[in-house]
Amino acid sequence: MKLHTAMAVALTMMVATAAQADPRLDEKVYDPYVRNHVLEAETRVARETGGTLDRSAATVAELEYGMSDTLSLAVLGKITGGGSDSTRLRGVGVEAVYYLGQIPGLGVDVGLYGEVMNGLNGDDSALEGKLLFAKQAGPVQALINLIVERPLHVPGEGYGSYGYAGSVTVRAAKGLRLGVQAFGDLGDDHGFLKGRQGAYVGPALLWEARARNLPVELEVGLGWLKSVGASTKEADSQLRVTLELERRF
Repeated sequence: MKLHTAMAVALTMMVATAAQADPRLDEKVYDPYVRNHVLEAETRVARETGGTLDRSAATVAELEYGMSDTLSLAVLGKITGGGSDSTRLRGVGVEAVYYLGQIPGLGVDVGLYGEVMNGLNGDDSALEGKLLFAKQAGPVQALINLIVERPLHVPGEGYGSYGYAGSVTVRAAKGLRLGVQAFGDLGDDHGFLKGRQGAYVGPALLWEARARNLPVELEVGLGWLKSVGASTKEADSQLRVTLELERRF
């Protein structure tokens, strides 16, 4: 079996065996790569449809800069609401991505992600860490993020929760990638990989273009994810949209 086929099968198995609660709408699938001297301005929006979480939405605005070939830093803000909940700014924070290198013999690139989020308007402050994996096999790219999150200053709830985000995409045309994304939970310190699991999985599109006569690149991402397993009790599906502008200095 080819490596990219095996990774696609592994991602499918993760979807079938992971996540008990609705994954955070503000998540995205990260790659481990850092673009030195590149400024990125990104906005991503996700919205639930159907079920008890119908019309719940999250918007994240992020400004990131590549400090070197291995380290990028960013500031971000998060807005959530919709449905029966009021829409408010829920947190501001900082994040860092550090590229560790490639695993010898496997061709898998690895990075670390860290985030500190200061909760606002009723949301908890939290720490978040991720292991970022990427594998290129010709036109196929597989990304897997393993996630741990721990709330701060919440009495009796200082335990970690675990999750994942992943994608497998193929280059279909110049600047265009098509594939599948998945988001889910892996439990927490009280029940890691226990109980009936659920997730959100579905098709995704990524399109990149360079502005004429300008040193700016535009990236648009679209995803429609269907709930599976235990997540069907929360919502029918999620719609995800990402807009990103990049400029090299």
